[in-house]
Amino acid sequence: MAMSKVFLVACWSITTLIVALALSACQPAATIADPPPAAAAPKNDWVAEIRRLAAAEKSYIEVLPLSDPAVTDLRGAARLAEAERRYDDVEMALAAALALTPEDPDLWQWRAENDLAQARWPDARRHARHSARIGPRLGALCVRNWLTLRAVAEETGESVAAARAQTRASACTVPAPVRL
Repeated sequence: MAMSKVFLVACWSITTLIVALALSACQPAATIADPPPAAAAPKNDWVAEIRRLAAAEKSYIEVLPLSDPAVTDLRGAARLAEAERRYDDVEMALAAALALTPEDPDLWQWRAENDLAQARWPDARRHARHSARIGPRLGALCVRNWLTLRAVAEETGESVAAARAQTRASACTVPAPVRL
C-alpha cells in the first residue's frame, strides 16, 4: 500500500511537471528592444591616423612600458573586439586590464583611442591626459598621447589647443645623432 502511494505521488509530480513545461512553451516569445542609437562617428578615422603617424615618427629613443603578462589575454580580447568594431567589448577588456595594472600608460592611451572612435571627446581627453601624465615623455606612446589630444581639440573646435598638442607631439621624438 505504501509503495503504491509513493508511485502515485511520483507519477503525479512527473505529470504536473510535463504539463507545466508544455504550458510554458505556449507563452509568446519575449520581444527584444532595439539597441540605442550609436554615437555619431567622427568625421575622420582618428585612431588609424594617430597610429599611422606615431609609427612613422622615427625616434632615436623609444620608451616601452613594461607589460604585465596577466593582461596579455585581455589585450588580445580588446584587439579582436577593436578589429570587429565592438567598442563596448574593447572598453570592458581594457577596464579589466586596468583593474590589474592601473598605472599602464599604454592601456590608458588605448582607452582614449577607443573613446575617440566613439566620438566621446571628454573621455578621450581625460584618458589621453592620464596616459601622458604617467607615461613616457619620448617615443611612439608619447606621440599617440598628444595626437589624441590634438584630435579631440580639432573635433571640439579648439584650434589653439590643437596646435599646442601638435607641437608637443613633435617634441616626443629624438632624431638619431649624425654619424660619420
